[in-house]
Amino acid sequence: MSWDDYVNRNLRGAGFCYAAIVGLDGSQYAATPGYVVLPEEAKLMSDLLSSESLDAITQEGFKISGQKYAFVRGELEDDEGTILVPYVQGNNKEKSTQAVLCMRTAKCLVVAVHDPEYSNGISLGTANTEMGKLCD
Repeated sequence: MSWDDYVNRNLRGAGFCYAAIVGLDGSQYAATPGYVVLPEEAKLMSDLLSSESLDAITQEGFKISGQKYAFVRGELEDDEGTILVPYVQGNNKEKSTQAVLCMRTAKCLVVAVHDPEYSNGISLGTANTEMGKLCD
């Protein structure tokens, strides 16, 4: 299975309307047609998710694919210091029902956009769970 097939089958199938897998250096491995995560955005998010704090985006938000998102939540470690799949969730500042999830694995950054209008009835919570399983 190619990376593009992986994105289309596993992430789009999980309820996301756009998705991309990018390298930790910002290089794009695969994406849904027309969706591009800019290298500088991917590198910034990758570095942030490997840091000790999300403070840099909690007030001002962040950009993915040129779109501005307000920070909603994120995790870097659990209470015991065990590293989880670090992630950030943000809501689209222009279309409040649309959300983005960014998860960092040891080798890549997975980015996916959920919009209830295009999710085939799959909730953001369910899509988030499915994406987490893929990134584990």
